Amino acid sequence: MKNVTVKMRLYGAFRKYNDSVQLSVPLGSSVTAVQDALCQVLGPQSRDLVMDSVIANDQIILPPGFIIDADSSLSILPPVCGG
Repeated sequence: MKNVTVKMRLYGAFRKYNDSVQLSVPLGSSVTAVQDALCQVLGPQSRDLVMDSVIANDQIILPPGFIIDADSSLSILPPVCGG
């Protein structure tokens, strides 16, 4: 099966890991699968925060079922408190 490369930009609470990470996921993976791959890279302690965060491209927040069909540059946006 062919894989695609996802460059994931990290913001907020994720910055402690780095500015970005590169993931390799199977072509046709969902955003949820990308989140799972990110958890594997960042470690099990990151799972709750990763799954509570949203994934976005340069235009929109992507729904969990959105399919990754090409190499992509995405961002993970953690939840924030305040207004």
